[in-house]
Amino acid sequence: MGLLKRREINSEMEEKILTGLIISNQFCRDIGKIISKEIFNATFIGIAVDWCKDYYKKYKTAPKAQVKDIFEVEKKNLDDADRIAISDILSRLSLEYEQGEFSDEEINIDYLKDRTIEYIKERQLQTVAKSISKLLDLGRVQEAEKILDSYRKVSITTAGWENPFDPEIVKNFFVDEMAQRDIIFQFPGDIGRFIGPLERNWLVGFLAPTKRGKTFWLIESAIQATFQRKKALFISLEMSMHRVKKRFYRRLTSMSENREYVIPVFDCLHNQDDSCGKTIRTNHIALLNAEGKKPLYDKNNPYSACTACRGGKDFAVATWFINEKRNKTTANQASKLIKSQAAQFGSSFRMISYPAYSANLKRVRSDIQTLIDMEGFIPDVIVIDYADILAPEDAKIVGRDRIDETWKSLKNMADEIHCCVITASQSNRQSFDKKNVTQQDTSEDIRKIANSDMFLAINQTPAEKRESCARISRIAVRDGDFDQFDDVTVLQQLSLGQVLLDSYWPMTEKFSTFEEDFFI
Repeated sequence: MGLLKRREINSEMEEKILTGLIISNQFCRDIGKIISKEIFNATFIGIAVDWCKDYYKKYKTAPKAQVKDIFEVEKKNLDDADRIAISDILSRLSLEYEQGEFSDEEINIDYLKDRTIEYIKERQLQTVAKSISKLLDLGRVQEAEKILDSYRKVSITTAGWENPFDPEIVKNFFVDEMAQRDIIFQFPGDIGRFIGPLERNWLVGFLAPTKRGKTFWLIESAIQATFQRKKALFISLEMSMHRVKKRFYRRLTSMSENREYVIPVFDCLHNQDDSCGKTIRTNHIALLNAEGKKPLYDKNNPYSACTACRGGKDFAVATWFINEKRNKTTANQASKLIKSQAAQFGSSFRMISYPAYSANLKRVRSDIQTLIDMEGFIPDVIVIDYADILAPEDAKIVGRDRIDETWKSLKNMADEIHCCVITASQSNRQSFDKKNVTQQDTSEDIRKIANSDMFLAINQTPAEKRESCARISRIAVRDGDFDQFDDVTVLQQLSLGQVLLDSYWPMTEKFSTFEEDFFI
């Protein structure tokens, strides 16, 4: 389909509604039954909306690419202006599909539904007000009352009330539940299995003492969402934009110098103490000395890690290292790699940095709304680094109530935008020397835990820091059981920007993994 001269659309919202009806089964199902072509200022949008509604009614699926075939059949019935305008919209949508900018699984349908319902209400009120005004000018009061009564009946469909015993509502709920429509993304590997999928409307927090990698985990969260083709925002409240970019590009490219790096790997304790007699074992010498102590890593040590039975009941998780020679990352190499990643996952990441301690959530939300309005970029994940340093929402609210108000506002933002908001909080001083951070280590106001759907702790002893690993535990989950002392071990190389090289969560009993005493 060739591009034709474009006619301006009266409302960008009308084109967004049409886009939703073209690409999303859920949007067609929920919005198609309450929308009519009469509400649209642009008549050609209304025409195309009817095509989508008719197609969904017949086939129970959104037309998607088939809308072009519908257009080819119907265009002979259109006047030139409508034909050109619809052709232009379909051409641009086709181009965006080819560029991987969105699909029915990659746009925030719940947010679009909310905005559509608001638009329907606005247009209905405008139409009703105009009709009533004309009738009142003519003295036809009873007719005006009938129109008002008619509007009240129609407005019930957009008021948000639902009957949970309605068979259609029951069916649609279980269809959506089985399709896991609320899931946005999940971390890879064992940590993903441990934490579980992160969902829309959730507020998720990381809790840790200072310098435990909170920002690394926040950036990783945004990048993992992007890798799963979701739109992510990263908002820094203390780092300069240059530092944010440096962290971001280092994570994507493992920016390295021209030298050798020590990389942590998983190993088995039975391999280290030479107690393993399995034929599949890949190493045949001991690492630990007679006292069971582990030496400092030496690249000339002939010992090598073994994970041949990883995941099995006999695997006792431990860690060791390997050496990797890396060349210096050049600008040309980094550019090619990032270009390739953008082609694969889409350009679905935006970042912003505010001067330290200057922005409150009202300003952040205003800037997010500007991004939505200007670019049509509706985020699925909003990462804020980090909540504790947001400026007050109301200068009159002080102390713990100020903290509570901030976290309530974060939860409200997750609900209104239908996204997952991820942030962090610094634990209290008592947590610095603890092996496991728990709910009791929440600083300032424990109500931040109550306002969140999930809280994750970043745990790391001095020995674990030397081993380049940490442990992630769940200290709060709104729905479901959790054990604050159950954790998943993660391997890291922060000098290469990698906070999640690998993860391990044993399915059986826990093993003591780390030694507090090291020697050369």
